[in-house]
Amino acid sequence: MSNTSSEKLTTEERIKEAATRVFIRKGYAATKTRDIAEEANINIASLHYYYRSKDKLFQLAVGDAMQQFSNIMDEVFNSEIELHEKIYGFVERYTDFLLSNPFVPIFIINESQVNAERVHQMLDNQDKVELLERQLKDLEARGVIRPTSIADFMMNMVSLTVFPVISKPLIMKKLSVKPEEYEVLLNQRKQLVPEMIINYMYLKKP
Repeated sequence: MSNTSSEKLTTEERIKEAATRVFIRKGYAATKTRDIAEEANINIASLHYYYRSKDKLFQLAVGDAMQQFSNIMDEVFNSEIELHEKIYGFVERYTDFLLSNPFVPIFIINESQVNAERVHQMLDNQDKVELLERQLKDLEARGVIRPTSIADFMMNMVSLTVFPVISKPLIMKKLSVKPEEYEVLLNQRKQLVPEMIINYMYLKKP
């Protein structure tokens, strides 16, 4: 690869990282391309050379990851596998995703406060979870699991997986945990969280 290509790639990465930080800090509506240029320490002309609109920058920095965040839920919960397998699969895949994209839940929370409609639009193509709901009702009717609403199930799954990522700075500070140690803890939760949920829900061992 030539030096010119290397420099271009480095600049694009700087822009992406800067855009991510600014969108999270200020939200989509309040962010200007000039803000991103200043964050990346480049002039506005250089920024426009690579990305000519705020929408393209947003899609690069946040939009694609947001879509992945939504797709994981759809792929796991709408599959034909057993419920306990879905629980393990969801926690493992979401944990891996959040370790690589820790800004996504923070952005959703922040943006929901100032521009909920935009968040709804970005997640508008989510699949419904009728199959999961039928699965819960069937297992409940057969006495396999305790009565559990789809809302409670989803909130438990998401909160137990996402909140430890959002609260990382607080927990690291309170417990004097190093970043690499915290990543180990999150990976251990791939086993711990499903076990907690399954032990609570199931009246008969799956």
